[in-house]
Amino acid sequence: MLAGPLGFALACAGGTGAEDAGIVCDPGEGRMCQCPDGQLSVSWCRHDGADYLPCECEAGDEGFADENGGDGDGDGEGDGDPGDGDPGDGDGDGEPGDGDGEPEPGDGDGDGDGEPSFDEACYLGPQKDNSVCFPIVTPMPLPSDYGYPAPYQGNVNYRAPVRYLDLDAIDNTAAVAPNFDLDELAQAWKGRYAVVQPHAVARLQDLRDALGAIVVNSGYRSPGYNADIGGATSSRHMYGDGFDLDPLDVPLSTLEAACTQNAGFLVEYETHVHCDWRGVAVDVGFYGLPDGVDPQIDLPIFTAELERDPIGGGWLAPATGFDEGEPQRRWYAYDADDRLLVEHRGRSFIAPPGAARLEVVVGAQIRLRVDSLP
Repeated sequence: MLAGPLGFALACAGGTGAEDAGIVCDPGEGRMCQCPDGQLSVSWCRHDGADYLPCECEAGDEGFADENGGDGDGDGEGDGDPGDGDPGDGDGDGEPGDGDGEPEPGDGDGDGDGEPSFDEACYLGPQKDNSVCFPIVTPMPLPSDYGYPAPYQGNVNYRAPVRYLDLDAIDNTAAVAPNFDLDELAQAWKGRYAVVQPHAVARLQDLRDALGAIVVNSGYRSPGYNADIGGATSSRHMYGDGFDLDPLDVPLSTLEAACTQNAGFLVEYETHVHCDWRGVAVDVGFYGLPDGVDPQIDLPIFTAELERDPIGGGWLAPATGFDEGEPQRRWYAYDADDRLLVEHRGRSFIAPPGAARLEVVVGAQIRLRVDSLP
């Protein structure tokens, strides 16, 4: 039996050869890594699948070093997309991004002054010029159902917000991106005071640009509302960078790959696909400064096992660590010649006659396999 994470991007569950002897990853697959200076980047699987290449940490390398605070892209986030030379490129000098993948002295708030903004949040807007801004406030007192949990595993990206959008005091119909209005991402009945992080909106628009129409089934949730619907204790929906998505023009597998390749973190559940940007430093306007501590980018630990169903005689894949619901399980049965016999989605699976090998992908995060069926 082989069990392990699928890596940074979802590998093809239909069998790409990455499980063969001497092959440790799928060619072109990426995984997160950390550079000596603490910057996040990516290492890519070699073309022969034998190993991962070194972490891309040099100036000009493409990867997470750029995405987490490089040259900026004119959207005010300093997120390291190719600089376009608009004001607010993220380096604080109002000049085009330099593309070196290194953080610049700026704040990423889009005003080019090098100082973080603690009184407003600015979004891409309909023209992608970072022109749609809303005041952010500290409610006094904060409603009683806004009790945030302690930071998950000490990760400062899970610290409680200190400022919010007051949805009762701003125009909820305003376009925060070319294809998304604010009221698609946050609704007052889920919490009058909301957090919608600008960099997450920019990434969401990136997905829309690449994949076509996407429905946001769930965006921001106040801690109280999240608890009422049975959400995870540390759900990223409470932090303004997590969304449940439904693509209209492409299959879920395409959304899965696009989310992970865009610095996001995706899990496929039985009822929805969840994409968030927990690995990108949270916006200091909403969250304040992290007391001089760099964010830990520790992704949650998922586990799953393949076992026989003692009642039905088939197979089960019990899992832990999936904090937004029950993970989707995609089953694949192959014959002795490695031909796919059947695909199935569900919590249990009975292999068809002639099946010689079984695989299951759990939540788009873990792939398990049995090489020799009884």
